[in-house]
Amino acid sequence: MGKKSIVIEVMKKRLAPYGFQYADYEGYRWRFSREVDGLIQSVVIQKSYHGNDYTLEMDNGYWFGRSREITDDPNCRLDFLPFHNEEEQIAVLNRLLDLVEQYGLNKLEEKAEEAKETKKEMEEWLYPTSEMYKKLYEENTVLTKKFIEQHNAYKLSEENMLLLIKKELEKVKGEPYKAVQDKLIELASVYGNMFIKKVGGRWDHRVLNGITSVDITLLRQCDILKDLVRIWQREDAELIINDYYNNCNKIIKWVRACRKSHGEDWQPTSGYAKWKVPPM
Repeated sequence: MGKKSIVIEVMKKRLAPYGFQYADYEGYRWRFSREVDGLIQSVVIQKSYHGNDYTLEMDNGYWFGRSREITDDPNCRLDFLPFHNEEEQIAVLNRLLDLVEQYGLNKLEEKAEEAKETKKEMEEWLYPTSEMYKKLYEENTVLTKKFIEQHNAYKLSEENMLLLIKKELEKVKGEPYKAVQDKLIELASVYGNMFIKKVGGRWDHRVLNGITSVDITLLRQCDILKDLVRIWQREDAELIINDYYNNCNKIIKWVRACRKSHGEDWQPTSGYAKWKVPPM
């Protein structure tokens, strides 16, 4: 029997009694799922691309966990367990699926209410329009310059500029969404250009989905405008400062560690980075 068939057979035997059914296989990942109170709960066995080993994942669409999160044990290291033959393969699968029975089912139940609240919140979220994204991409430089001139912010420190963005966001709290769209585009322009200046990157507009984001080396593309809309909708302008520093610190920590090991002139490999990372 092939390795793929063995995985499905073992997962089916262990998970079917709990209502899980085979859902799909993609990218060395076997997924069994079930629906409980409107949530799709899944158990996933994943094989690494270059070796014979497996790890376990569980999720409900809004919460995701591997062995440490499933067991609530920070010392649990049952990830990518190796095997060398069919007998060991089956033993590894059963060892991982033991976690589902011992901890995972309870964890899914524990996380269900939180997931339902997140799902409800997401259904109520507002999103930028394609016109807003287009304006952000085409006019971000002009809008940033206008904002700086209007507030005489030429010499403001990074911290004070963020406080100014927060203040402007607070001014439009509770206003109708359509009435604040231009202000949100303006603030996204300033935020995005600050971010690019600090960590390196560029504005990117995807024709396929119409989204404008900040494409940052060493980080996913950041949908700044969506983040601004979300923060405005939650009526908590302080989040804009937290969001900015969290995004920056992810990159700065990595870059500083690499430059400590490889020298201050270190840059990501040309095959990975599209542009240079500035001094940090």
